[in-house]
Formats: sequence, C-alpha cells, structure tokens
Amino acid sequence: MQQLGLGAIRERTSRVALRATAAKGDVFQPAKQMGATAPLGFFDPVGFSKEGDESGFRNLRAAEIKHGRVAMMAAVGAVAQHYIQFPGFEGVPADLAAVTTAPGSYGFAALFILSGVAELAIWKQDDKKEPGNFGDPLGLGQYNEDMRGKELNNGRMAMIAALGIVAADIFTGKDGMQQLGLGAIRERTSRVALRATAAKAKSKVEVFQPAKQLGAMAPLGFFDPAGFTKDEIGFRNFRMAEIKHGRAAMMAAVGAVAQHYIKLPGFDGVPSGMAAPSTGAGNWGFAALIILSGVVELAIWTQDYKKEPGNFGDPLGLGQRLGLEYNEDIRGKELNNGRMAMFAAFGIIVADVFTGKDGMQQLGF
Repeated sequence: MQQLGLGAIRERTSRVALRATAAKGDVFQPAKQMGATAPLGFFDPVGFSKEGDESGFRNLRAAEIKHGRVAMMAAVGAVAQHYIQFPGFEGVPADLAAVTTAPGSYGFAALFILSGVAELAIWKQDDKKEPGNFGDPLGLGQYNEDMRGKELNNGRMAMIAALGIVAADIFTGKDGMQQLGLGAIRERTSRVALRATAAKAKSKVEVFQPAKQLGAMAPLGFFDPAGFTKDEIGFRNFRMAEIKHGRAAMMAAVGAVAQHYIKLPGFDGVPSGMAAPSTGAGNWGFAALIILSGVVELAIWTQDYKKEPGNFGDPLGLGQRLGLEYNEDIRGKELNNGRMAMFAAFGIIVADVFTGKDGMQQLGF
C-alpha cells in the first residue's frame, strides 16, 4: 500500500537504507549471532531477520528457543509414552489420540495450564539478558556459550523430529516407536486403510459423501480444494474444528468492538487492541481465558459421536426457554456466521498489527 502512496511510512528501514547505515557505523548483524552453524551457516532464506533490527531478531530467537525446548520434550515423550503409563492412564493410547481420550485429555489440560503459568508468570524474559536466559534456579552453572549453541542445534533437530512423528502418526495411526517397527500394531486404523476399505465397500453400501453434508452452500458449494475430507471420521473432526473456531471468532469479533468502549474494573490501563494480552493486567486476563477455554473444551463440552458435530446438549435449557432447537436451520446459520466471523477476526488482527489501531479505530471511530 505504501508503494501506492497510501498510509504512513513504516518504521522498518529498507534494505538499501540499512546498507547505507552499515557503511557509516556498527549495525546489528543477525548473521554474526549465536546459532549460525555449519554447514548452513546463517539460515534465513525468507529474510525475517533484518540488519539493524536487534529487537526483531531477539523475538525470533526467543521463539526458536521455546519451540526447541518444547520439541525436545515432545520427542522424548513420544518414545517414553510407548513404554510408560502412569497409574489410572492404562487405557490411554500412546500417541496423539491421548489428548482426546480421557483421562489423557485431563493430563493435557493440566500440562497446558502449567506451561502458560510458567511462561507468563515464572520464566519471564529479561531484555538485559540473552533470549532464553531465565537465570539458574537449580544452580547448575552450565548456561554458557557452548551450552547455548548445543541447545539451539538440539532444539532445531527436535522440531524436525517432533513434526515427523506427528505427521506419521496422523497418516499411519502408529505412535513414535511403532513407526520404527517396534511394538504391536495399534487398533486404530490408518487413513490409508480407511480409504481402501471404503473403496471395497462402495459397491455394497452407501459411502459417506462430504459434499452432501450440511455446510455446502451456494455459490461455492462444497469447498475443499485440498481434499482434506476423505472419510466420515475425518469430516466430523474437521467440522468440529470449524464450529469451534467459528464460535471463538464470533466472540473475538464482538470483543474487538466491545473492548473499545467497555473496561472492566482494574483493567483501565489496558489498551483496547492486540497489545492487551501483553500489557499489565491484560496478560492475566488472557491467561484466565485460555485456562477457562481449555477446561470448557476438554472437560465440559465433550463431543458425543452419536450426535452431530458441535451439539453439546442444552445445559442452560435455552431451547425450552427461548423456543429454539439445535436443528439443521440453526446449524447452517451458525456455520455461515462462524465462517464470516473468522474472516472478520483475522482482518481485525492483521490490521491491528500493521496500524496499531483497535477494531473500532480501524473504522475511524
């Protein structure tokens, strides 16, 4: 847009200007920082880290370290959970299905909450220290340049390993160890086997048709250009995800407008935009919403596969009070409103990031 002469000039300096500045003085060089390791050296083909942008580099490095640490624990866990099960968790599968199978879902919720508390309240980044340095609470005295380099490289390898384990689990139905040919084959059938079974039974029974399900609306009809929905189980999972994202987006879109005008007690100094989750009391409110959402999704609104996706019953009895029924008409309206809200929420967030204005300010209010 700035190439057309619209909008204020951004603070980020162009590469040409950065090179000219580098000729005059000492400019921050991402390629000379810790982590540039042979044989690739400094690997940033998309150019996220700009010369002179130390703040941006620190944010990316902090994210890399956090993701690497999580991936290392995840890769080890993918192996350990094949052999180790805590008391009371004997019936929980040893793969991705564990997070959706009680009581594994409760354990996942507990880990999620613990991680949020640790990141938001305990392990807080000090801008005076290098990214990832949260002190030495155990007195190990090993956080030196050599250990930092090893941690970065191990974390990078672990991210690739964890991604491979997750992708293989989704397509084969085997956990981290079974993918290596170890252990008994799990009972859960892989997607490939499900498709083959459906093809054989096509001539005998009616095959599930995603294109004929609720949500195929004019003018697009059934929109799945990437072909994700192959079977009924997969379709139901995607439909549940779509409904949940739509509901969250509808609340987010309304909240983006409401927070411009409404301030709860104690949140007077919190900005009414994307900066809210990282400012003062706003980050505690954000953490509380994350925890509440996890409890609701994993423990209260659990999906009954005998019902249509998104039907969690009517605990408040609104159907009887308001004369509403979770029928096909209401479900269709919810889907379409949720889809529109996802576009709206995404647009508000992107505009806020680039303009610094909240949902109402973007409209000139």
